[in-house]
Amino acid sequence: MAISKMKRLSAFCLREDTDRLIKKLMRLRCVSLERAEENRAEERGLTLSPPDERRAALESDVAATTQALELLHPYSKAKKSLFSPPIRADLGEFERSGRADKAKETVRAAGEIRRRLAEIGAERARTEGDLALCRAWKAYDMPLSFTATRLAEVFTGSFPAGTQLPLISGELSAHSAMLEEIGADSTALYVAVLCHQDADDEVSRILSAHGFLRAAFREMKDTPAEEGERAQRRLDSLAEEERTLKDRLALLAEDIADTEILSDLQKTSLAALDAAGGLAGTERTDLLSGWVPEKNAERAEAVLKLYGCAYELTDPTEEDEPPVLLENKSFFSNFEWVMGMYSYPLYGSYDPSAVMGIFYILIFGLMFADAGYGFVLSLVCLLAVKLLPLGETMKRFLAMFGWCGLSCMVWGVLLGSYFGDFPLQLMNNMLGIRAPESLALMLDPLQNPMGFLLLSLGVGAVHLIAGMAVRGYMMIRRGHTLDAIFDIGSPWLLFAGIGLFAAGVSFGKWVLIAGVAAMVLTQGRNEKNVLMKLVKGLGSLYGLINYASDLLSYSRIMALGLASAVVGQVVNILATIGGPSVMGFIVMILVFLFGHLLNLAINLLGTFVHTSRLQYIEFFGKFFEDGGEPFSPLTVSSEYAEEPPETAADR
Repeated sequence: MAISKMKRLSAFCLREDTDRLIKKLMRLRCVSLERAEENRAEERGLTLSPPDERRAALESDVAATTQALELLHPYSKAKKSLFSPPIRADLGEFERSGRADKAKETVRAAGEIRRRLAEIGAERARTEGDLALCRAWKAYDMPLSFTATRLAEVFTGSFPAGTQLPLISGELSAHSAMLEEIGADSTALYVAVLCHQDADDEVSRILSAHGFLRAAFREMKDTPAEEGERAQRRLDSLAEEERTLKDRLALLAEDIADTEILSDLQKTSLAALDAAGGLAGTERTDLLSGWVPEKNAERAEAVLKLYGCAYELTDPTEEDEPPVLLENKSFFSNFEWVMGMYSYPLYGSYDPSAVMGIFYILIFGLMFADAGYGFVLSLVCLLAVKLLPLGETMKRFLAMFGWCGLSCMVWGVLLGSYFGDFPLQLMNNMLGIRAPESLALMLDPLQNPMGFLLLSLGVGAVHLIAGMAVRGYMMIRRGHTLDAIFDIGSPWLLFAGIGLFAAGVSFGKWVLIAGVAAMVLTQGRNEKNVLMKLVKGLGSLYGLINYASDLLSYSRIMALGLASAVVGQVVNILATIGGPSVMGFIVMILVFLFGHLLNLAINLLGTFVHTSRLQYIEFFGKFFEDGGEPFSPLTVSSEYAEEPPETAADR
């Protein structure tokens, strides 16, 4: 429940060792490097690292491997899903063993096949166009290369569908030209026109006036029938070649795991070049500047010593802005990603993951209070975490919802909700048993919505007070104990007085008066003028409106809880409306499954959003100092393969 302490790293290494050193640090996964700024580098007599000539070639290799994998994945028998385990691989050993060279040959072969498949696709499109043209002209028995004789000229082409050919034929006859219809389809009429060469200009004018489009047969020489047969044979040949190439892809895909590891290896090398490109140094050295968690300092030092670096690890100064690495026990670490959706805390402030996690589970469960839905949610999520080979992020995501599901179960029992009021509807409508009015052990939200509202506001009040307590703790930790007493203790005294007075306790008004006096006398203490002290103290009472507004926000707990309960009740009424018959039970099962799965999905999303909102706005608003940058260490690419962090034994 803390933010990890950071050490600033400054290390000089020989430029010839930079690439290997960075790759070694990437395997540690505990060093974050900063990009050098030109003006600051010049102040220290350093220059930025020159562009690496290998980058363009490596980017080309990464692109080629990515394209090869996109081509090979559909042919791989090892189908992967979200829950598939990652490949375990040592990238260094993979490169040294020669498997990387073999994978590169696979990429090269896949690239050639990809290019040939593209050529086949383009040629097929052209040939299919030729074949369609030949089919349209199949009744034409002249060679397509025939366009004229010494005295005559032939026009071959098409008119738009619906053109009146007899009208055009009449106009052409005046110039001793003959028109023959060859064929037709839904878009055009295909014709051949024969005329004397002396009349070709007039014939061309008449044809153009009616929308004539001359045919382009490209390199076709023979009759349409002969050319069509030739085109069909070419299509068959292309199809056979394509099948052969795809069979080769299936063979290449048998070793797709090595190609995937090669992709991670190349992306790791590219990331190392990026990191090296952001450094500054001298003619022969590079300066590595960044951050290392204090707990990992010894591991980083061991690698730096291995490469003979001149280095130092120092505490951050006031001008520094170290990145933030959260440290929580396994249970509370499941809630770190929820906070990360909002913002990371500033370095040196407070990590609220643990406190937030407790209230997140409590409020989520109350907002979605149903023992049945909670059981399904916990069962699915916790079993997935236990049985499926998931990544760490997905495990935390599901684990959080699993624990929230347990809270839903507890609140569901207390509020008497089991898939809504399904047990009651089942007893009344299907089993003929007189059901009790409610199964609630505490209160029934549908029968006592005001009580549910008060419960929601009560939980909200505790949540807000906890936020103020965290703020007070932060003040005390920074040495401002009196500020914590005045700024946190005074409002608490006032809240206690309001509560006691509302409850009718006899001395409640005196506690209320003491709270008002404490607010008025302490909240203007930083003002030098006595009158301004009083004015600011009185003005602080107006701030109670903000607390009241924040408290009313927790009425959304009641709203979401009633929404899921009412929808569940409607589903149960529809499910049991058929009565105690065979068909009635069949309908009940179908409606129950569909209706409650839909209600679970919709309200699960709404509950997640609104529970998060209460943390972000109401709770964090009392103390949270945001703006921290998450710690992003150098790391090897793990899109496909997972390499264990390097230990001292590996060095």
